[in-house]
Amino acid sequence: MRSTSLTIITFAAVSCSTIHANAEKAPLSLSELQKSDLIVVGSIRRIRIESERSRFENAFGNYEWGIYVTLAIENVEKGQLADTEIEFRCFRVKSRRRAMEYFSPSGHRPIPSIGTRVRVFLYGEKQKWSAALPNGITPPEANDDESVWPDGRLTDAAEISDLRSLLYTYILPLELWGILIFTAGPVAIGAIIFTRKFRRRTPEVPNATGKNAGPDGE
Repeated sequence: MRSTSLTIITFAAVSCSTIHANAEKAPLSLSELQKSDLIVVGSIRRIRIESERSRFENAFGNYEWGIYVTLAIENVEKGQLADTEIEFRCFRVKSRRRAMEYFSPSGHRPIPSIGTRVRVFLYGEKQKWSAALPNGITPPEANDDESVWPDGRLTDAAEISDLRSLLYTYILPLELWGILIFTAGPVAIGAIIFTRKFRRRTPEVPNATGKNAGPDGE
């Protein structure tokens, strides 16, 4: 029983401590970003946040914050765009069911505040644009690998930094729930059986006045 408890605790600790060290996708180089379908420069006008089913881990119980950014267009550097503004999607992980599902990309970084002037590398078409993952939003003057990698010049908007997420949708990872069910079930059944046997073996204490004593003890 003690070894089982230690196994559960160890599993939980390892699950929580190793996630963020492995979940991040490496930033794209400038040449990789330039493969995007559309490259635009402009200023962020609006940020809209929605709770959505995950598009990477699409099993039920996996959720993301869908972050929709509206950009006022100043210049189109690649692709065709007639509109003066465009809305594109970014995301951040909201919750996952399993520990292993945190090994998929955890979202776009950075997502700057309203009013920030940026260059955005986009994939998609028409009204369904998404920023290149993970660093598809860069400073407008970024023109080499070092400057397109997140380095603190652009920071998250306050509404992005304030997002509150559960580590796991069901409090604990499903792997750990499985261990708890398979260990707690037999323990509970064993406790019930032991209690019943103990009660049967416990002798009844006779009445101090004798077995045949009447209601008045006579």
